[in-house]
Amino acid sequence: MLWLAISHAEPLSGTVVSVVDGDTLTVFSQGMAHRVRLAGVEAPKEGQRYAESSRDNLVRLARGHAATLECHETDHNKRKICKVKVQPASCPTCGHTLDVGLAQIIAGAARWCRACAKGQSEEDRGRYESEEIEARKRRRGLWGLQ
Repeated sequence: MLWLAISHAEPLSGTVVSVVDGDTLTVFSQGMAHRVRLAGVEAPKEGQRYAESSRDNLVRLARGHAATLECHETDHNKRKICKVKVQPASCPTCGHTLDVGLAQIIAGAARWCRACAKGQSEEDRGRYESEEIEARKRRRGLWGLQ
């Protein structure tokens, strides 16, 4: 059973310095490295099919980018559970508008984690679910393996 400590939203800003896998990254903020799990996202783990591609996609989206995080929980591994936004590569004047968790789902690089959805806003739950359905229909990423 997953243990979560629920707290008030903790806004953070920093730089994504590394990507562990398709749903976990490290953000350097306020002189500290924070291990972060993307809220509402479940990516294949090392050794599973599509794990390397999922990680590579998150690297392309986020590593080295300034990020804004909305953190609501901490899991049993002491990772912050956060919605992570960065500036889209295609829009240098947009600010931090790209939700990298949602982008992982759209690309078929991750699934929407229904079990994790209680920490998401109703709007985010709807978006994540809808985009997963679309990725499945279009057989994007991991959905093309089946």
